[in-house]
Amino acid sequence: MPVVPTHPVTTPDPAVLRWVVPDGLLPFTGSVARAPRMLQALLDDGVLAGLEVVPGAVLTLLAPGRIWSEAGSAVRSALVDALGIPGSWEAAPGAVGVGPDEVLEAAAREIAEGPVGQIARAHGGSFTVQRVADGVVKVALEGACQDCPAAVVTMHARFEHLLRRRCPWLVSVREAC
Repeated sequence: MPVVPTHPVTTPDPAVLRWVVPDGLLPFTGSVARAPRMLQALLDDGVLAGLEVVPGAVLTLLAPGRIWSEAGSAVRSALVDALGIPGSWEAAPGAVGVGPDEVLEAAAREIAEGPVGQIARAHGGSFTVQRVADGVVKVALEGACQDCPAAVVTMHARFEHLLRRRCPWLVSVREAC
């Protein structure tokens, strides 16, 4: 079983850790009804109060009365084990199935609103994901970015590079017409 890379990131809620996982690893977003064996045991034993799958991460909610310094290593071990068998995760009612384009769109929007969007805004422009279909991401370059040769370089050299690292199935990035 391959080891899936993950690392925890704190959230505003001290009981919740966001575990960053490869984009598209789990086939749904939403609450988890049943997790693979070791992770499910932590839910059943009252160590964890819940699990939530979000794009590029798994949120773990520590049960009341528990602290991360005592439960953290067990949660990490169980999560790494569970991520090695992604087909064994069961979505709760209301969870949404996601395919490659949905995962690609979520990652593209996060990058466009984050590091690449900051560059565009700093120069009086904007960089917006318009649509994603069949692995192709179409973006709009607006404001000062419209018709700017540097914006096209940023689109490919920065945005496409960052997106391809997260979603290797990316076919291309194109400017929306």
